Amino acid sequence: MKFPAICLFLLTCLLLLPTTALGAESPKPIKLFMNEKLLDVQGAQPRIVNDNTIVPVRIIVEQIGAQVSWDEATSKVTIVKDKVNIQLVINNLTALINGKKETLEVGPKIENGSTMLPLRFIGEVFGIEFKWDGPTSSVHMFKKDDSDSKPVTGPIDVKDPNGNNGNPETKPPGTKPTTGAGTGTGNGNGNGNGTPIPDPSVHVITSISLTETELTVTAKDGTLTPNVLNLSNPSRMVFDFPNTTLDESLQKLLVKNAGELPSKQPLVSKVRFSNFNDNPATVRIILDLNGPAGYQKIATKLPNQWKATIGEKKLTVIIDAGHGDNDPGALSITGRHEKDFTLATANKVNALLIKDKRINVLMTRSDDTFIPLDDRVSVANNISADLFLSIHGNSAKATVSGTETYYNRPESLDFANVIHKYAVPATGFADRKVRQADFRVITKTNMPAVLLEVGYLSNKNDESAMYKEAFQDKLAASLVAAIKEYLNLK
Repeated sequence: MKFPAICLFLLTCLLLLPTTALGAESPKPIKLFMNEKLLDVQGAQPRIVNDNTIVPVRIIVEQIGAQVSWDEATSKVTIVKDKVNIQLVINNLTALINGKKETLEVGPKIENGSTMLPLRFIGEVFGIEFKWDGPTSSVHMFKKDDSDSKPVTGPIDVKDPNGNNGNPETKPPGTKPTTGAGTGTGNGNGNGNGTPIPDPSVHVITSISLTETELTVTAKDGTLTPNVLNLSNPSRMVFDFPNTTLDESLQKLLVKNAGELPSKQPLVSKVRFSNFNDNPATVRIILDLNGPAGYQKIATKLPNQWKATIGEKKLTVIIDAGHGDNDPGALSITGRHEKDFTLATANKVNALLIKDKRINVLMTRSDDTFIPLDDRVSVANNISADLFLSIHGNSAKATVSGTETYYNRPESLDFANVIHKYAVPATGFADRKVRQADFRVITKTNMPAVLLEVGYLSNKNDESAMYKEAFQDKLAASLVAAIKEYLNLK
């Protein structure tokens, strides 16, 4: 991955820092400054681990304007800003930057309910400059160009596997200073007697409601355009409306800056709202979900109103039948092609999965067609699929038999374990374990991805079973059960 010149400059600066800056233990609490503003560090405190300063993820995403999500099943943290996608796994020294592996000096950790990330690594990627002040044990961070920084476009709370918040979902608004008091010669924020004048760019939200089907948010004026993010464990949908604040009637419902409204939507247990931020002024609305849910914006004639339908969200699963057409795959001991076995089994998996209306199933091929490996990857990545399963048959010496399940990236390991747990009993073949490999379709895909080698077509007993309808039916049912277990679909 190529980094801009600022990142190379940043790396040089970091290497020249005193060892105490991002290195040796400091006797004092470490303070963090961004553009000379002291940052409020709540929960876990920044500290030194293996010559690296680690800080709460909340601090990072607030300052760089990124989106962050947590996958409990894989202990994976994903940070997205502009065209940069970083994936890190708790206690793992391997990170992915836009799909490319990078080795960390210290892995992410969970401490006191906060996800802690290495500051040096994040700085190198996002172009933050650092200066260390030894006497005060302070890290001073500088954005090269603040105009390039965007407001946070999603919630910044990441939960640890025990369900503890890394930071609160709501925070009290600050108070902007007034100027021009007593003279009438202020710079636009006062009326001459110390009374603040409302910022015309901030729109006042007057009502929030959720019916059985629709979420409606209305303001006195202006256009409402929220930033939306789905979070899990627990499931919730978050809507951040930039440049907005709550009107007096909604403010009266706040208790410790958090209000609640009833929900008539069966997928939503309750609606929460708050004045989440004051710079920029932001109203946050949170839907606490009873299960997977999504939204679809509804066109409205009122520019000051935002509406969306709330409904069940489908999870997208890619089923990949290995090989096809002029790429027949392995030749079995009796002269049959691997591509025929993989297609027959994949079609059976598809037929069972599509019966579950919560799942959107897409096959990379449904007939004897050749699909290049990169195209299979692109199909999955372009639609942001939730899972990718590739089905294959193996070949080796005639004496080799058994089922193998392959994964590549750390976030795919749990999915591989579940698939293997179901596939081995279904095949009845020897257990040849879960293994790591660099097959392209499980290396380049962005979601948990697994390649299953069902059995050995070069083995007489394996091959004889694999081309039987009953065997394929049993295997397909087991793979569907594995997928549903991993997706927590009961």
